[in-house]
Amino acid sequence: MKWKDKYRFVKQNMKKNKSRLFMTILATAMGCCFLVVLASIGFGFQQSLTEQITSYGKITEISIYGKTNQAESANYASSLYSKEQVAFFESLPHVEAVVRQNDVNLTSKYAVGDYAFEIDRSPVFTFMETEKNGKLELSEGRFPENEHEVIVGYNFAEFLLMPSKPEQPYQGSLLNQKIDITLLQPVNANQKAAQQSVQLHATVVGVLKQPPKEWLKDKTVVMDEKALQSFVPILSEEDKLLSDRYQNVLVYADDMQNVSGIADKIREAGYNVYSVVNELNKVDAIFMFVKLGLLFVGAIAVLIAAIGIYNTMTMAVTERTQDIGIMKAIGASPSSIRSIFLLESSFIGVVGTLIGTLVAFLVSYAANKIIPVILSSQNEYKEEAFNFVFSYIPFTLIWVSAAISIGIAILSGMRPARRATEIDVLQALRRDI
Repeated sequence: MKWKDKYRFVKQNMKKNKSRLFMTILATAMGCCFLVVLASIGFGFQQSLTEQITSYGKITEISIYGKTNQAESANYASSLYSKEQVAFFESLPHVEAVVRQNDVNLTSKYAVGDYAFEIDRSPVFTFMETEKNGKLELSEGRFPENEHEVIVGYNFAEFLLMPSKPEQPYQGSLLNQKIDITLLQPVNANQKAAQQSVQLHATVVGVLKQPPKEWLKDKTVVMDEKALQSFVPILSEEDKLLSDRYQNVLVYADDMQNVSGIADKIREAGYNVYSVVNELNKVDAIFMFVKLGLLFVGAIAVLIAAIGIYNTMTMAVTERTQDIGIMKAIGASPSSIRSIFLLESSFIGVVGTLIGTLVAFLVSYAANKIIPVILSSQNEYKEEAFNFVFSYIPFTLIWVSAAISIGIAILSGMRPARRATEIDVLQALRRDI
């Protein structure tokens, strides 16, 4: 029996029972849609949480937090990292850069023309060559090449105010503007001597990239570590140790796949480490169980739809008993008869899956558009709601849901198809329909 004849036979039967066929396909589509939408919630929350974690640091970054055996009562000097320790981190395989940074206990005053800004923390002093491969990303300009060039935060200009017009911040770009940097010793109530200060003239050569969140205001000033030598006269005894040591050390891998290996080697050397990749691995493990649970619940809806497919195919076999008997009488093989009914159940599964998947995409799109608007009206930080993905449908989910839906549809038609091959020819021909 040719496939063309099988197709004609299936098509003829479907035309006779359009309403029943429609309801069966509708049930399959609803089951598939429910499966996809339910699982997409797990994928959406995972994507949002992953973006939230990665937005605060590079995915190849490894932060080091001192020695594992370091006592809480250890002195300040022992908490710093020496150049030998930095050299050890740089010697590890697949390490692209080791960023080392310092900040000192000084108050900062910045002035650009008539605009000024004061803050109770110092600039960040860093080894600028490694920052090029580190986490610093510029929105414009370049990296400093000497101690008289600086990088400022994306929102730094907003804090530069004119004393006569404090409501009017600095307007325009700070790139290539001259900036006066004055560092002062902290004010001490018991200190009778005058507050000492050191001023440095510099040029803004770069502006950092905009922070990932709108409510984050970046007013950082980054300078080359050589500039710290200019402020040695007013540094405390503890801060003077930073001339050849570092407070913060960040290690960057050349590829995300190598982060875990580097982190393990640093941990084995006796350091406390944290990396975004390790955090993401934990998130992935948790959401794997969540997604499997949601897929299981969604599969129940598909199983319910399978009952309708089984009932439809059973009715089809009963209604076409005489046709089956005639086909067997003229020599149709059991496999040909079985394939006819499996073809029909497969058609129901495929069409129902296509419709269900399309509707699932529409529901997912609507959810991501409507739900944030509803939540933002009740949320003080509106941008957080708008940036949250409530439903995400990856291609893997489409293939898995399609395999489940179509597979269950075919399995639902196997029993009726086998019954069709077991029909007795003589009884089928004598039957009056």
